[in-house]
Formats: sequence, structure tokens, C-alpha cells
Amino acid sequence: MTVNRLDERRVLLTLCGRDMSDFKLSFAQLGMDDDHSRRIILRLISLACRKSGIDARGKRLSVEALMMGEGCCFLVTVKEKRRRYIRRRGAGECFEFECAEDFLNAVEAAYRLNYCLNKNSAYEWAGSYYLIFDYPAVPKPLRRVLGEFSVRRGKALLGARVREQGRELCARGAISVIGAHLI
Repeated sequence: MTVNRLDERRVLLTLCGRDMSDFKLSFAQLGMDDDHSRRIILRLISLACRKSGIDARGKRLSVEALMMGEGCCFLVTVKEKRRRYIRRRGAGECFEFECAEDFLNAVEAAYRLNYCLNKNSAYEWAGSYYLIFDYPAVPKPLRRVLGEFSVRRGKALLGARVREQGRELCARGAISVIGAHLI
């Protein structure tokens, strides 16, 4: 087995036919699907990176295998780990209710579902009542119940407009605060 450092990110690991038989590897079964070959390959890669002085901990690895006679070569490329960004869906939802009766029925039904939702508030604006949720996504069963009573469902822009111009009924935990008085 020979280990050659090609540059600061790449290592060439060469196994002869004897090494392949010692490790009980065959090029036909070589891959990450086979448990035995996966363990051996990962050990060989970590050994090659240590010997060549390349730090591979916490980084992405690209491994290419090439058959050479009875043996094989592994080209290992160490790449920087990419940052993963979580893309948030909208910043919340807003439900509009036409009258106080529909609003109270929706709050009571939502309260009976027993979801622990603290980031919601209630407003009154231009004769309509609004429930604003500050979650990226309201749970589907709750959305269905509120949809039965609401006139329309809006996104964060409608919620921001209602907060600016509407009258606040309950600033935090509107479903739990108002629902507790309804039951």
C-alpha cells in the first residue's frame, strides 16, 4: 500500500493485488453498499489522510476508485463542508373572521385541539377579527379548523398591516387565553 499526497486537498492511495487479498476486497464488490468494503475503505481513507498530513475531520470527502491490474487506486479529495441554510417558509399566517361569533367558535375549536401555540395574537380591525400566528407553518389540523370559520387566510404582509392599524385584543397566546374563558 502506498500513500502519495498530490496537493493540500488530494491523496492517492494505491493498493496492490496482495493488499486487496489481505483486506479481502474485490473491485467488483467495492462500494459503500457492502458493509465490509465500506469499513475497510473508510479506515484506509482515514489512515491515508493521517499519513499525508491532511485533516479530514468534519469535511466532505470525494472518493474515486480505479482498477489497476489486480489492485486499485483511490483518489481522495477533501472538500470544505458547505454551510447549509434552512429556508424558512413564510414568517407566519393570518386568519380573518367576519364576525365575533365565528372568531370565538374558531378559538374554541382550536383550544380543544390542545396545540401548545404561544406565538399567536388576536386583533380587531375594520369590523373583522384576526388571529395572527408567528410560526413558519401552522399545523395542518389547526389550519383546517380555522379555515372552517375564517373568511380568508393571509400571509405575513396581511398580519403586519393588521398589527399596525388594528386594535390588539390579546398580545400573546390568544388561543389559550381566550379559549380558557370559553370552556
